[in-house]
Amino acid sequence: MAWAAPEYAWLVLLGIPAVFLLRRAATRRRHDLRRLSGAHPPAPSPLAYLLPTAAFLLLVVALCRPQWGQVTLPQQSQGLDLLIALDVSRSMLADDLPPTRLAAAKRAVSGLLGQLRGDRIGLIAFAGSAFMVCPPTRDTDTFAAVLDETGGGSIPLGGTALDSALIEARRAFAATPGRGKFLIVISDGEDHSGDVAASAKALRGLGVTAYSVAVGTSAGGLIPLPGGEFLKNRQGGLVRSRLRTAPLQLLAQATGGRWFDLARDPKALDRLYRTELAARERRELSATRQQLAERFQLPLALALVLLMIEPFLRGRRQP
Repeated sequence: MAWAAPEYAWLVLLGIPAVFLLRRAATRRRHDLRRLSGAHPPAPSPLAYLLPTAAFLLLVVALCRPQWGQVTLPQQSQGLDLLIALDVSRSMLADDLPPTRLAAAKRAVSGLLGQLRGDRIGLIAFAGSAFMVCPPTRDTDTFAAVLDETGGGSIPLGGTALDSALIEARRAFAATPGRGKFLIVISDGEDHSGDVAASAKALRGLGVTAYSVAVGTSAGGLIPLPGGEFLKNRQGGLVRSRLRTAPLQLLAQATGGRWFDLARDPKALDRLYRTELAARERRELSATRQQLAERFQLPLALALVLLMIEPFLRGRRQP
């Protein structure tokens, strides 16, 4: 159980003097009646004091707004559906964008969250395969937490299959009718699948516009390994991972989008949203939200019942 307004709990302290004042008032009333009539009125039932006090305490409980259980509330808004496909393959650990390509990419995505205006955003992590690690949501705090935890260990299959991310995005967008569907692929362009063109065409058929964000440099960078070593080839030479823009450009062109270079423009995602997405036609987004159920009605109703009973328990005057 939770309390939505616990600041009213201090009012409980008023219950102690309230009992004292009620008892004193009843005693003085009996004394005055005895002096006027010479009769001895009966002592009121203890419940005559306890019921108003209990009713007061229940009213305080109602003011504190107890909550328990879950209710589902529908939500309607105007917005876009955005999917971020983030490359988490080993080559994204290269150091040509400090501290790593992956860290620079995640930093750019985090900056994008502040630009959203009622849009839903989801996250696909991909390497040798792809997985939807965060379904589309308007809860940017939840998305940010998932993004922070996403890394090289999110996808156990090594390599880079850009096509797998596009297939996962197509699966997610297939259940979303209408316009306002956008995919942002963030990668260094390494691709071992070779089916980007066909997957891009399928996305275009669903009304999805894809944008590519290149992460890395043409000079490339070394790929660190645990223990301070760097990745080497079979001949023992250091492997230098270099940016490959061709698959990213192909994806953007095939779906009517654009490609951006994060090394040249660290604010590329912010600019993408302002110049490309902010003016796009938004559609009705339906969603549900879980919320704790308000239960203040229960103590309030019980307090009213006690106040209705209390007058019948007062002592009556004797004739």
